[in-house]
Amino acid sequence: MPPREQPDTTQTVTVQDELSKRVHVREWALEVVSGPDKGKKASSIEGLIRVGSDPSSDLVLSDNTVSRKHLEVERTMRGLYLRDLGSRNGTWLDGRQIGSAMVEPGDKIGLGKTKLAVKEASKGKEVELAGGEDFGDLVGSSQAMRLVFAELRAAAKDDTNLLIEGETGTGKELAARAVHEHSMRRHGPFQVVDCAMITDANAEAELFGPTGAFASAQNGTIFFDELASLPLSVQPKLLRVIEAKEQATGSGGKSKALNVRVMASTAQNLSEEVEQGNFKKELFFRFAVRVKIPPLRTRKSDLPLLAKHLAKNLAANIELTPQMLTLLEGYEWPGNVRELRNVLERGALMQQTGNSSWLELLVPAGGKSSNRRSVVELVGGLPYHEAKDRVLADFERQYFAQVMKTCAFDIKVAEGHTGLSMQSLYRLLKKNGLRLKDLKNTEGLT
Repeated sequence: MPPREQPDTTQTVTVQDELSKRVHVREWALEVVSGPDKGKKASSIEGLIRVGSDPSSDLVLSDNTVSRKHLEVERTMRGLYLRDLGSRNGTWLDGRQIGSAMVEPGDKIGLGKTKLAVKEASKGKEVELAGGEDFGDLVGSSQAMRLVFAELRAAAKDDTNLLIEGETGTGKELAARAVHEHSMRRHGPFQVVDCAMITDANAEAELFGPTGAFASAQNGTIFFDELASLPLSVQPKLLRVIEAKEQATGSGGKSKALNVRVMASTAQNLSEEVEQGNFKKELFFRFAVRVKIPPLRTRKSDLPLLAKHLAKNLAANIELTPQMLTLLEGYEWPGNVRELRNVLERGALMQQTGNSSWLELLVPAGGKSSNRRSVVELVGGLPYHEAKDRVLADFERQYFAQVMKTCAFDIKVAEGHTGLSMQSLYRLLKKNGLRLKDLKNTEGLT
């Protein structure tokens, strides 16, 4: 969406506390000023914008001289910070190649045959941050997260369709649950639909039938997890139900009124999916309110608070020393909060076995991979069943990642290879935080 020049406004959140303050925010953008995609742009208020040919980028370019993940620009406390992401042809600023640099509105960035301009809206708005350092099970003291909390609290007061955007593992479902629990529908059901499990064959029964997800969510909220995975053929049916607010009863062609709020999440760039014909434009536009959760690597100041919050819910105790927190801050967290939780779970286990260097094994310095000791070597001091569960969890994640790679990420081939049903495969992949698009991207595929 292009930046819109609007008069200064104040968004007020009524819950007040000692952390309440007003901040002035201004939308900024990267716009293509020359090259095959001239006129295309991506904008943000807080957080970052990623640029590349990968469809998951915020600004997706068709220029074949641009890398899949070419560069990113992040708004920091010091200003806009540009990083080259290891691109093939490099990133250029003022005629010189750079790895990273601060940029300002008006700067021109060269990448391949494309040139970008950094722009900022002439007017902004004042937002009041209130309500503390958490919202539901989400926590964060950074300005970026407190802006998200303000947006989510505002969404909780409304009843319009809500789309929560963000990378895998950022806590999109937690955000949706928090909005539901703070809304007037909090006494109603919260029904989750895993869109990856919906097919042409089962959509009618699973979603729209008398015992389907919409019927189960009556007077509450229905949440579509990873909306981009919903089959293209099913999307018009979902659009009709959202617009009509009624469903078939299965008796004599009669319909029943629906009183359901619709929320959804996506790790994909849905506007780009619309452009490529993979997602219905009309359905995308039905989500008028959109909130984006920033990745963990852009809000590392939240790590101490977040790690302590996650540690409270671990089965085993874990000591988070200042040295350990420093190591956590030195890692890029590609799996976001979900990866942090998994690291802390395994770290608690290793601390029990007397391993004092567990964090160096799990989070190598600089985020680069290294040879790690087998988990079996680290569970000898635990009871058998607990050790077995830990080893099995480690095995499952590695096994299914390797199987999908071997089967060229074809779920049908993997079904035959593993001897598991497609439904079981999807369930186990989700359980272990493995998404097909993420696995493909890791291998440099699209």
